[in-house]
Amino acid sequence: MNHQSVVTVPGLLAARAQERPDATAIELVGAGRLSYGEWGRRSHAVGHGLVARGVRPGDRVVVRASADWIAFAVGYVGVQAAGAIAVPVLASSSDEYIARVHAEAGAVGMLGDAVPGCPGWSLSVHQIEAGQPADPTGVPVSGEDDAEILFTSGTTGRPKGVVSTHDNLTYAIRQRVPDGAAATQVRTVLHALPPATNAGQSLLVQTLSAAPHTMIVLEKFDAGTLLRTAQEVRPDDIVLVPAYALALLRATARFDLSGVRQVRTTSAPISAATLARLAELFPQASIVNMYTSTESWPARLRMRFDPGRPFSLGRAHGRSEVRVVDASGAPVAAGTSGAVQLRIDGVRPRRYWNDPDATARVFGSDRWVSTGDVGRLDEEGYFYLEDRSADTVNVGGRNVSTLAAEGVLEEHPDVEEAAAFGVPHPTLGQYLVATVIGSGDLDPDEVRSFAAARLGESDAPKRVVRVEHLPRNALGKVVKRDLARTFSALLAQEAGQTEPASATERAVAAIWARALDTDATSIGPDAEWLSLGGSSLEAAEVALLVADELGRDVPERVLHTNPTLRAYASAVDDAPQAEQRLLRPIARAARGVAG
Repeated sequence: MNHQSVVTVPGLLAARAQERPDATAIELVGAGRLSYGEWGRRSHAVGHGLVARGVRPGDRVVVRASADWIAFAVGYVGVQAAGAIAVPVLASSSDEYIARVHAEAGAVGMLGDAVPGCPGWSLSVHQIEAGQPADPTGVPVSGEDDAEILFTSGTTGRPKGVVSTHDNLTYAIRQRVPDGAAATQVRTVLHALPPATNAGQSLLVQTLSAAPHTMIVLEKFDAGTLLRTAQEVRPDDIVLVPAYALALLRATARFDLSGVRQVRTTSAPISAATLARLAELFPQASIVNMYTSTESWPARLRMRFDPGRPFSLGRAHGRSEVRVVDASGAPVAAGTSGAVQLRIDGVRPRRYWNDPDATARVFGSDRWVSTGDVGRLDEEGYFYLEDRSADTVNVGGRNVSTLAAEGVLEEHPDVEEAAAFGVPHPTLGQYLVATVIGSGDLDPDEVRSFAAARLGESDAPKRVVRVEHLPRNALGKVVKRDLARTFSALLAQEAGQTEPASATERAVAAIWARALDTDATSIGPDAEWLSLGGSSLEAAEVALLVADELGRDVPERVLHTNPTLRAYASAVDDAPQAEQRLLRPIARAARGVAG
């Protein structure tokens, strides 16, 4: 075995199979185990089967990833043993999505059930390995060869194929050199993450480290099952995405979790309040959060939760570097917000598949990789994530952070999870709203006031709506574009759902209609000021009209804190009598013109 082969995925598996052939590499809870020796033999057989079907080095093979991590692991390394490039995709994805990935990758075939619109062959792992030899394929594979194309989640846009070479995929584990007891002591890692994601793939490769690892994985995530398994097997590490962490915190049953040494969170932003509650749930564990992106891996930031810096994601880990730059690409001063970039020395960077223009925009010639996030660094090099560029809400030309709003909302004792996002506004461009999951006593208006008191009205969501669930992708990330569409449809439905009940509601509806140049009959009691197109300018006009026509002194700010017709009408009824005055005309731009 030469040095070059040891940096590849099949080469590392061969090394582990030789060192500890009977040790468990992967345990699928309740379904079986895969030893390193068996993993190596079966992967060789898959490789031989692919070569026999005409697969050649550099060909792409889609690997449909189901809940059967063992079959996936065998098929994934088998593709690479044939010198081909694995294209993992979740089996639960739509046929349309899988067909598009298949086409964009130019795949010659697929390991998994056939999908309409996918040319070439489709065979299961068991079918392709049947009757094949279990010795190495003899196909040369080097560290610089492409190993996988992983398509991004697409939560903020069209998914792109991210290409990783073998030495990129294995870099992180090749930096861990065990010594003494670490060379023999097995570190167990429990999780329920799916394959075909950056986090899942990283955990799979982690099992090939020279430091012994066993990956214990659930076929699907269930909070009670994961906690019960943690109590029974006492893993060293548990790896969670934020959605899973929140589900564990909602679990009512109690378990002995004192055996867990470390809880790692990854894949998406997580609030300081959630990290603090995780520390209470796992009293003997350190809570560690990691920040990276599919494009920038293995460059990453790592932070053990520190109550003294609850909002920081830490500093660059290992040989990684982080910087924050302005629009021209120049680094900005500490404390200044800008675009976040990561870099790591000594590793071949990733790239986009068949998209040189996007590659040039994201992957710099100096190996700095743009994450698509907005953040800042303090004087000591600690990083603070402010938002994803695609999620930042532009309100009248001013950027408002959704992450800041979510973090504050999740500090409310009745809120379990929050998702903030922007919805269109005819003059402001966008405005910030939020949906929350919470306890039965949750009062959305009170929660909104709670956030406004801490963030200020300009940065707080203008409306909070309680929901039972949030739209998510396979890793539990909230798909905000879907949420925004649903929310906008809900507002349109609410606007004219019922007629105003009281005389004040009818009078306020007429005033709103005049200020907004719309039909009063379309404004129901649940209609919301901003969703109708209101802004501060029209709010000032409404305050004058209410004083002159209804005789009530209602400051302009009341409309922002009571944004629905019914809430505002109630505030009008409770307001003091206004002094007699004449209506002062307000000059304003025509409707639909930003300003």
